[in-house]
Amino acid sequence: MNPTELVTSGPLLLATGVALLAGAISFASPCVVPLVPGYLAYLAGLVGADAPAVGADENRKSGRWRVAGASLLFVLGFTVVFALTSFVVLGATEVLWLNEDLLQRIGGVVTIAMGLVFIGLIPALQRDVRVHRVPRGGLLGAPLLGGVFALGWTPCLGPTLAGVLALARGTEVGSATGRGALLVLAYCLGLGLPFVLIALGTRWAVRMTGWLRTHGRAVQIFGGSLLILVGVALVTGLWGDFVGWLRIAVVNDYELPL
Repeated sequence: MNPTELVTSGPLLLATGVALLAGAISFASPCVVPLVPGYLAYLAGLVGADAPAVGADENRKSGRWRVAGASLLFVLGFTVVFALTSFVVLGATEVLWLNEDLLQRIGGVVTIAMGLVFIGLIPALQRDVRVHRVPRGGLLGAPLLGGVFALGWTPCLGPTLAGVLALARGTEVGSATGRGALLVLAYCLGLGLPFVLIALGTRWAVRMTGWLRTHGRAVQIFGGSLLILVGVALVTGLWGDFVGWLRIAVVNDYELPL
């Protein structure tokens, strides 16, 4: 399968959409979204600008492009960490040469467990392991802060990221590491884009942040339920059956316009 066919394949597009949604759910989780103003204020301090507006009555726009640039570097920082994690995990499963169906079912069990963790039903795995020291050093501190964010927020980000990796393992299109790279990038886009939009002062993003802070528990339950459903589909083989159906019914008869 060539790169064009890989990116435009129905099964992988479906998995990419799920990964993008998982990233957005991670951003909306109660342990991330309340801290967005603090992260953006810190990034603004790194570039010597005013903090972006994060409340309905605020209208500070000075230096917003600089803050948005720092936010992009922040997103790049946690993307690199998550990508390296995916290469290690998926690369290890390739080396182990385990049965593909077995790996898919193991990933499904892990995803179900991570869904329960995300909802908060496994208190032992809810322990906060944040790194409390934040990097300094001007603009260079932005990607470093992103890396600290990725490493530190394990209880919030770990469940959805584990689900994305299980999805990469269970979607039989191309190599597992290639799928993992694409799905992790989609996950990071869903997680990181709101940071950049809020840094730019996008009104709907600011209003959405307020709504998420009010409805955090509902988002948490929805996200955990989604992970559980994906996990059940992987364990039972329904995900593989659906991917196979997509490949036959949609992808094989589809031709790219020239």
